[in-house]
Amino acid sequence: MNYDIVYVTEYRYGGPVVDNINAVRAKPATSESQRPSGFRLTVSPDVRIHQHTDYFGTTVHQFEVTKPHTHLTITVATRCVTSPQPPPPDPTWDAVRTVDYREVGAEFLVPHEAARSHAVLDKLRADSQSDTPLATVRALCDLIPTTFEYRTGVTYVGSTVADLIEAGAGVCQDFAHVMLAVLRDMGIAARYCSGYLYAAGANGAQSVEVETHAWLEAMLPDEQGNFVWVGFDPTNAILTGVHHVKIGHGRWYSDVPPIKGVFRGPPGAAMDARVTMSTLAEPTLSPSI
Repeated sequence: MNYDIVYVTEYRYGGPVVDNINAVRAKPATSESQRPSGFRLTVSPDVRIHQHTDYFGTTVHQFEVTKPHTHLTITVATRCVTSPQPPPPDPTWDAVRTVDYREVGAEFLVPHEAARSHAVLDKLRADSQSDTPLATVRALCDLIPTTFEYRTGVTYVGSTVADLIEAGAGVCQDFAHVMLAVLRDMGIAARYCSGYLYAAGANGAQSVEVETHAWLEAMLPDEQGNFVWVGFDPTNAILTGVHHVKIGHGRWYSDVPPIKGVFRGPPGAAMDARVTMSTLAEPTLSPSI
């Protein structure tokens, strides 16, 4: 698939603010199944933008607005080509219990804050346990959206797995967190992913408004001993595919937020964010420049 993506975030403050420092993670990652073909970031008020790559390999654009201002608009325009992923490897349980596996996946085996003894998590573990790690991850991915209701407004970016369990509902970020918490407790390395998900518009519309999306990748060894990261979307109970555009990954949400910033001034700010994804004609692939 070939996508044109426009991501606009607007902040309006209760009064003049200064020293507004922000880090933006919005550029699609480059991988065997995904290639960005263009990227532009603009900010109003005008600023100097610096780019670097974070610890986990995600592109970060950072800027600071030092002069007094009452609004901030961040606009990202990018294009990205996605292609189908190969079938996931199906290793034995012994393959994810080796020293090499635990060393490579160490950071993504760190226990989540979720309480291991919670009855809901115990049931998810028991009901998803299968003959192989792949079958287990698939089963858990299917169980998450039947265990919890997808509903906005009941959790927020700082919510915990305990909050999701208490509410019985949440959004994609919460579903990804609870799934990686259970997988890590079962000895399967899992990392949190942030990006966009294209959903076909009504009446065949090729341009649709979406929201930033979250899913996870589980690390599974293949027959040659390579460690392969396979994407699973527990919100939709599917493996990730050509409709998913990945921005980056980390241990959990706080490692890869789309936008994170601080400012000095009156407390509070009204924020509006929107993402528009449009499908384009399939490109003729050529070597990256």
